[in-house]
Amino acid sequence: MTDAMTIDFNEPVPVFPLPNCVLLPNATLPLHIFETRYRKMIADALGSRRLIAMALFEGEHWRQDYEGSPTLRPFVCVGLINHHVKLPDGRYNIRLQGICRAKIHEEIDGDRPYRRVRLKPTESSSALEIDLGDTRRRIVQLLHEPTLRSVASISALANCLCDELPTTALIDLAAMTCTGTIDERYEALCEADPIARGRWLERLLGRISKSIELAERFQPAADESHYHRN
Repeated sequence: MTDAMTIDFNEPVPVFPLPNCVLLPNATLPLHIFETRYRKMIADALGSRRLIAMALFEGEHWRQDYEGSPTLRPFVCVGLINHHVKLPDGRYNIRLQGICRAKIHEEIDGDRPYRRVRLKPTESSSALEIDLGDTRRRIVQLLHEPTLRSVASISALANCLCDELPTTALIDLAAMTCTGTIDERYEALCEADPIARGRWLERLLGRISKSIELAERFQPAADESHYHRN
């Protein structure tokens, strides 16, 4: 399996920017590729390292300059195409596996219809599994709380947890599952330190739990006086 240690960051990587999509390491993302320039990008990637950097547009200027080179947010997730289907008309359905965090170092000029960038890895490998033990226990406990398990996606994640899943992967998968906004998910992408990322996730899960409790507290009682008769 490709990982950050086996990626040659001296080589440029195709970049696929979108306005409302963030990929995190260890998560997978299904994509339908239909634009001509991105069909070419997928074909080239499949013929080489199968790597794509998923990026976000910065602000709203991309709406006026979509066919050009609108500004990108600096942090990206390098993804590996681990499955693809080429459709008869040239479109692709692909599945992208998140590999590692990185930051755009420079954009490469060239004659290709899509954009390419050189990246610097930002993933921190300083924390060992033993260093994350307490963080893992707190996150697992939160994921199994009845309030949070009332959310179907969180319940599904809690049901598939296993001891073999590294804590860094658990944090990223939970962030991918639980974040409610693109900005929240991007915040998780920007945080290179897994211990800090774990604390961030704990705070996020706590906020979600409180929001659910408040919503349930102020939900109208389901008695007969709340029904309208026509």
